[in-house]
Amino acid sequence: MNDWEYEELLQIVKRIYMNYIEQEISERLALARTLYDFETVENEGELETIIVNVAIGQIASSHEKISIGHLNYIKKIFARFEENKFADKLSNEELQDLSARINNVLKTVKQMPIEYNPIIE
Repeated sequence: MNDWEYEELLQIVKRIYMNYIEQEISERLALARTLYDFETVENEGELETIIVNVAIGQIASSHEKISIGHLNYIKKIFARFEENKFADKLSNEELQDLSARINNVLKTVKQMPIEYNPIIE
């Protein structure tokens, strides 16, 4: 995590999403644009990808439904998380927080209604 602090990255993803919402576009489109905006950040490394998707997952958790593609993508990304793998990049508190956030997102999105044919408007 050369360019970002842990909490900073979580917050900036949410701020960008809220900026789109304030422009009065749909939640789905705001989420899609936010994910697109952070594609280059995800390319910085595995930890950045996980953190961005935790923030995206927390946002998606507040929506009515989750698309099957997004659900599968989140599960795939989160399956790569191992605390010891990132111990040199985050503090123990941040690792515990990230682990808790991952578990909370997974628990919530697995219980959400699934959208099998999502249309982004």
